[in-house]
Amino acid sequence: MLKQQDMTETARAVLSALTLSPATAGEVAEAVHISHERCQLILTQLVMAGLSHYQFGCYKRLQ
Repeated sequence: MLKQQDMTETARAVLSALTLSPATAGEVAEAVHISHERCQLILTQLVMAGLSHYQFGCYKRLQ
């Protein structure tokens, strides 16, 4: 997915900021320097695409 041309640079940065350790949308937004709302939208899209996992208010990257 990282090589797909449809993924924006911001989405790529959000996915790169995710680790195997759980992080909230706010923490990821701070790391990538984007708004919380925009980060939340991108994280939701990454979950729908099967690239990340959401549980108990936190996101983490899938292996």
